[in-house]
Amino acid sequence: MSVPSKQGQEARTNSLNYGWFVMGFLWSLNLVVPLAAVSLGVMLPAMTEELDISPLQAGVLGAVMFLGTATVSLPASIWLSRFSPKKTTFLSMFLTGITLLLQGWAPTYAVLLAARFLMIINVASRMQAEVLLIHQWFTSKQIAVVISISIGIMSIGQMVAVGLTPQLMMLLSGWRNVYFTLGIIVLIGAFLWMVIGRERVQLPTPGVGPSQRESPIRVLRRHKFLWVLAAAPSGAALAFGSVMTFWPTHALDSLNLSLTSVGMLMTLFPAGGIAASFLAGPLSNLLGRRKPFLWVPGILLPPIYVALFTAKLPVLAGILLLVAGWNAMVWVPIIRTIPFDLRLAPRETAVATGLSMTILPIVGAMGPPLVGAIQQMTGSLQMGLLSIVAFPFTLLVGGLLIPETSPRRAVQAIKTSKEE
Repeated sequence: MSVPSKQGQEARTNSLNYGWFVMGFLWSLNLVVPLAAVSLGVMLPAMTEELDISPLQAGVLGAVMFLGTATVSLPASIWLSRFSPKKTTFLSMFLTGITLLLQGWAPTYAVLLAARFLMIINVASRMQAEVLLIHQWFTSKQIAVVISISIGIMSIGQMVAVGLTPQLMMLLSGWRNVYFTLGIIVLIGAFLWMVIGRERVQLPTPGVGPSQRESPIRVLRRHKFLWVLAAAPSGAALAFGSVMTFWPTHALDSLNLSLTSVGMLMTLFPAGGIAASFLAGPLSNLLGRRKPFLWVPGILLPPIYVALFTAKLPVLAGILLLVAGWNAMVWVPIIRTIPFDLRLAPRETAVATGLSMTILPIVGAMGPPLVGAIQQMTGSLQMGLLSIVAFPFTLLVGGLLIPETSPRRAVQAIKTSKEE
């Protein structure tokens, strides 16, 4: 009797180990996508010169990352979560590769804008599939760490994007060839995924009835605080998008640095985010708290941004970028972990995550156009950037309003949310 038991344990261990392999391949693609999505701020000066892009148009181009995510996240979490996450991931990656090629070809601003919007839609539609795969392959005790790794990898991609893009533009003779190269890489990755990707048969979530599995959106009525959770980081997202889009251009004028030097300096912003992303989940588990990882950065980000936008010394700007990056990203793994804390059915978790990825970008999309519009009216990019420094206070408000959902307090949190 002991032999079958050992074999069963070994099979389960091997199965869980393959889950790390599945997610590892997805994470490797998460290093590629930011090169196209987040590197806009570094590419923008060259794009502006070639396509005659106005400051307002540049802001809209930066806002597309948020608008695309807001458009598709909740519908995808409701409808696409019904289908195979492996096939959904392949289709998303394939179409993402096509839209990258379109951006490289774009002869006008309008075509570039449309292609970027379609790319973001396809990238965002894959997020619900990742939620389902995490549900399938990992235990509840592993979730916070897995999500921290996932967000951390994305942050590494952001750092690589802003640091490596200037070199890639020189090596490949322009921003268009960067998009062509990335498109080919993603298309190859899509077909490799069909070989490497695998789903794991999962037992129904205990205590979850058939009606809940058929109508996952009902979770938003049962746990009303999820609306607050989704809205809490919206102001921080608004500021984040503005910094990623316009700070490199601002630094070119205010710090008297070359584009390559600005790109290298800008890597400190995602570098702080990388540290925060990898450490937020484990630290939150260790402290037995989720809420402080929202309200603390809500307090710190506004003064940090004021100092960053008025800094005249590259060394000081670098330090501020590092600290700002930590506070701009430390809440992200926590926001993604809280729905898992509630022990929801997989599709319900996807809907809760989809709501966050819908509300957050709606406000976040307002940042770059707001900065661009104020720059166009006042002639000062610094004034445009200073106009968005107070928005991260939404993290403070939301962090104080939501219940504590850490595993140590999960039962109490679930009861509280149902009573609200």
